[in-house]
Amino acid sequence: MSLEVSFRNLRPREEVKARAEVLYTKLERFLDPDEEGLLTVTVEHGQAIIELVVVTKGDTLKAAEEHEELRTAIDKVFHNMEMQLRRRKEKRSERRRSGERTDGFAPLESDYDLDDDDFEEASP
Repeated sequence: MSLEVSFRNLRPREEVKARAEVLYTKLERFLDPDEEGLLTVTVEHGQAIIELVVVTKGDTLKAAEEHEELRTAIDKVFHNMEMQLRRRKEKRSERRRSGERTDGFAPLESDYDLDDDDFEEASP
């Protein structure tokens, strides 16, 4: 689990990078160790624009925030990413509980034992 921080239109600041790494470690419970994150910090027209991209197995999750204060924007973008990861984890666990297939393939017709007697004709 690694986080790469890049800065645009401002000098790299260690306190921003340290804050981002602390918040990223809080996402550990939703991520596998081999998953990566990319945080882009940009300042345009007095607004801090923070973009966070997390590449997971099968998914790429993105969150972006814009705010006047840099720290607030960072906090909000990590909160949004946590909500996305939480929803993703809940959906996956619900599928497992309900018995749905999670491999992305629908069952074949041969998996079902269908007879003509199983279907009723609609009466007019």
